[in-house]
Amino acid sequence: MVETVEEARQPVVKVDNSSYIGAKATMYGIEATLPKDSGGTSDPVYAEVQRQVYALNYRIKEYEQKIVEVQKRIPCVIGDREVEVLHRLLDGDSMRAIGKHMKLSSTTIILTRDCIVKQMLMGRSAPFYSMLFSNVGIIFRNFK
Repeated sequence: MVETVEEARQPVVKVDNSSYIGAKATMYGIEATLPKDSGGTSDPVYAEVQRQVYALNYRIKEYEQKIVEVQKRIPCVIGDREVEVLHRLLDGDSMRAIGKHMKLSSTTIILTRDCIVKQMLMGRSAPFYSMLFSNVGIIFRNFK
């Protein structure tokens, strides 16, 4: 996600909000005698660029808030496998690549990711609750 934020910032850096992307007023010749535009530009390209810059800034802010939330909850993750999978996910690795590196199936990595999310959402008491939920799942499977 950090790479996505950096990627999203690239176009924003190139476009300056104070720059004027429309036509410039001429200083010499017959065009200089014509009335000058006052106010902003009505250039549709300029308006679209401004809209995209605003949308990118909004998306970047959302990503940064999500990153901060995940970073706050990293200490809640317990277990060597879970920590390794979490760090590889945060680095942007795919499930298949993580599984290949750890010599596990991608399904196991997906289940580990789900366990990580439960631990992050529940805080320090996650192992107890995950054990409880897994037992409840076994009980409900026996009733089918």
